[in-house]
Amino acid sequence: MNIAIIGKGTSSIITCLVLLQKNHDLTIFYDPCVSPINVGESTTPHIQELLHKTLGISIHELVDNGIFSYKTGINFINWGCGNNFHHNFSGSKIANHFETRPFNDFIHDYLEKNKIVKYIPKRVNKILLTDCGVLINNKNFDFVINCAGWEDDDNYILPIFSSVNSAKLFIDEFEYDNFHTLHLATEDGWQFGLPFPKQNIFKCGYLYDKNLISSEDIDKKIKKKIYGNFSWTPRYSKHLIKNPFVALNGNRLFFIEPLQSLSLYYTYVFANLISDYLDDINDQKFDEINYRYIFEMWAYQISLAYHYQYGSIYDTKFWQQSKNNALNIIKSSFCGNDQVFKMNIERDLRYDRGYSRIGCFEISDIKQIHYGMLGEKII
Repeated sequence: MNIAIIGKGTSSIITCLVLLQKNHDLTIFYDPCVSPINVGESTTPHIQELLHKTLGISIHELVDNGIFSYKTGINFINWGCGNNFHHNFSGSKIANHFETRPFNDFIHDYLEKNKIVKYIPKRVNKILLTDCGVLINNKNFDFVINCAGWEDDDNYILPIFSSVNSAKLFIDEFEYDNFHTLHLATEDGWQFGLPFPKQNIFKCGYLYDKNLISSEDIDKKIKKKIYGNFSWTPRYSKHLIKNPFVALNGNRLFFIEPLQSLSLYYTYVFANLISDYLDDINDQKFDEINYRYIFEMWAYQISLAYHYQYGSIYDTKFWQQSKNNALNIIKSSFCGNDQVFKMNIERDLRYDRGYSRIGCFEISDIKQIHYGMLGEKII
């Protein structure tokens, strides 16, 4: 199919790589006056596996070039009972940390120079539907996927669970290890840290709820030079496939928070759902894919609540509120009783059958998080 992708950020890269596996003809439209926000990001193993499978680019090559740093999991500090623990990827897999702009530039340059994808540096103001497809800037396409970032309208749903909604970005000294993303619980939420040993930097983000504390008060606590301030309304679109010829992905589709790199993971999941829809476009598939999308968004929120239900060492308003909300979500999502969920975890610890599986997490993940939060040895 002849497909247009709008936007030149990380979500357009992930969407593009998934669709290339089905040999679609891809054209990326982007606004040359808009530069991607240069934040630190981290992934699950799915993304580097996608890069290698589609383009033959290995994680080691990108580490050698200073674009990636290795990630073997998450370093949780001050969560749950307060015992620090690692949640490592199942099967000894690895993922990566990266800075948005160098990574995006590298991949887009690779796709363009090797004539794998066509690029048109023009802003898209309108998507016009025709009888047989879509018209963008006077060019006809069979389908379009909009990855062009935030959109303010009434086509979004507020999540059943949300916690942080603001972030301050800064660079800190190395205080932890070089191979795990830091998830440090704070009084106001939590702080992520991305190690880049080759550059000798540690890129951090202080995440908080702007409804509970002011930006100025956070500045006084951090006492670092802030290079980025962001606030967002956690939400997700009502539809992944908006109409028979248009889909969304990335921040245009959803964003709740960056815990466990689940945002990029679900960008990958939704790109695959779009790809499934393109295999057989019909009314039944339209409804099926949109149902699967809503289910995955539910699983995503349950995954977040699973972490927050354990609380942290801080008995602050943020953690009281987040923990109580998480417990209520867990209670209402597993046969109406959180005890059912706990029994399923106990069964899985014995039989490893997947009774307690949540979202993208395998049973080994559930074990690591559960025992780590409780400060107990994994059985």
